[in-house]
Amino acid sequence: MVTSAADVPSGFLVAAKPVGARSTAVVHAARRCLGGRRVGHCGTLDPLAAGVLPLAIGRATRLSEHVLRAPKTYLAALLFGVQTTTDDLEGDVVASPRPSPDVAEVLRLLPRFVGEIRQRPPAASAVRVDGRRAYARARAGEDFRLPEREVAVHAITPVAQASVTLAVHEDRLLLEGVEIGQPALVMALEVRCGRGTFIRSLARDIGEALGCGATLLALVRTAVGPFTLADAMGLEALRRASPAELAKYVHASDVALDHLPSCVVAATDRDDFVHGRYLRPAPGEPGLHRFYDDAGVFLGVAERADGAWQKRRVMLAAA
Repeated sequence: MVTSAADVPSGFLVAAKPVGARSTAVVHAARRCLGGRRVGHCGTLDPLAAGVLPLAIGRATRLSEHVLRAPKTYLAALLFGVQTTTDDLEGDVVASPRPSPDVAEVLRLLPRFVGEIRQRPPAASAVRVDGRRAYARARAGEDFRLPEREVAVHAITPVAQASVTLAVHEDRLLLEGVEIGQPALVMALEVRCGRGTFIRSLARDIGEALGCGATLLALVRTAVGPFTLADAMGLEALRRASPAELAKYVHASDVALDHLPSCVVAATDRDDFVHGRYLRPAPGEPGLHRFYDDAGVFLGVAERADGAWQKRRVMLAAA
């Protein structure tokens, strides 16, 4: 039975980041609970976004890259007729609001944004430009434009739509307590996408294609690979949790690799694998594989290339 921070196994803790909190605050809460053990997040979320934030604990940090590459699912609310400097509600309104499009017009356009698409990250983002974060350059008032890059959008599914009344005061968007203003369309979309996709950019580009502008009103990440909100522990619960309570939410390290084929290492080869020594050739498809010993203990990941196992990415000693 888990009684201390040291007893919590390495693995992945799925946290639910609330709106307004930074991803680092979630990491710090986990570290405090675990007595300073190694903890890292697998893909940051903007302060205005909420939802799934996988945390890697202990040796599982060696597998963080696999979670970062996993497909993600978001629930995004797009506000049409408005464009902001940050492509969300944190920025100033760029121009006077324009009439919103018809729902049918939006639905006809959405398939254009599914597949391998070119996308320009928001200026206020964590992308590095000449060694500096883009948001730092934006805050300093620098005039720059990030280059486009290719991202994968697997699916966009309309979920709901509504109408709100909006107004602009001193370049800031007002949505609450507005009695006189302009009606605007809000549409909720479920977006499944690959690594590096900015939902803020997607909202901006959809608005530009419609000629009316759009900005991201709200965003919830509902899944990262196998991890979903149903698995998640809230930030306040995490701050109050004992190590034993936190351990109930920790998934085994190899859960993040369920999509990879698995191999069992012969008892005579187990120590060679664990200590990074040569692993004898064996049948198998090219690419990364999960490795276990004959007792079912997860040992790590190796890649089969040119008929041999090589380039071991992760080495996990048996618990």
